[in-house]
Amino acid sequence: MASKTKHRILVMRHPETVANTEKFLSGRKDVELTPAGERQLMQAIEAVVAWKPDRVWSSPLLRCQAIAKEAAFRLGVPFEVHTNLQEIEFGSVQDAKFAEVAAMGYPFPWRIDENGHSVAAPGAEDFEHLRVRANALLEELRPLEGRTACVTHGGFTRGLLGAVFDTPLDTFWNISISNVSSQVLTCDGTTFRLAALGLAPQEVVARSQHPEYLGNDTTQSISQ
Repeated sequence: MASKTKHRILVMRHPETVANTEKFLSGRKDVELTPAGERQLMQAIEAVVAWKPDRVWSSPLLRCQAIAKEAAFRLGVPFEVHTNLQEIEFGSVQDAKFAEVAAMGYPFPWRIDENGHSVAAPGAEDFEHLRVRANALLEELRPLEGRTACVTHGGFTRGLLGAVFDTPLDTFWNISISNVSSQVLTCDGTTFRLAALGLAPQEVVARSQHPEYLGNDTTQSISQ
């Protein structure tokens, strides 16, 4: 017998920031949105509102809360900040550009050593701890029903998908997570499944307006 979906989780990345365009590691620091990010912010809010979650969770960072708070207010549903949704801590390489980090001997994404462990810069979060945080969030989500919207970061989204599928640490980062793109997970109370990957805000709205699209699995050709 097929499992019955009890819970749908929308996982959305924040809008474009100056860190994204200037290629530096912003991590858990609040950074400004670009002009494109400001436009994406409005689109993202409309998408979350159209999706009509029962609750909205957010990273502590303002680039995520700007979407989550407004959407929750407009919907009249609970808004909560969850620290596990925050981005990777970059420690000693915070604010450094990717090329500079590589020159320091700590290229990002972190390299994996001969024992299969990630090698993070001093004071930075390694991929193993990111996976622990992702699994902790999944445990919070597992018993819930209805719909939850989570507004988070590209790095944490990769960690979350990696935790769902137990993807090896040397490959989980390979997936592309665009700004304000959404991934949809389903849960039957036990098992998580990926129902949609890389939805633009407009696609989230379309699926909300046409419930028949919910059964259209956008991941079917992912390995072809």
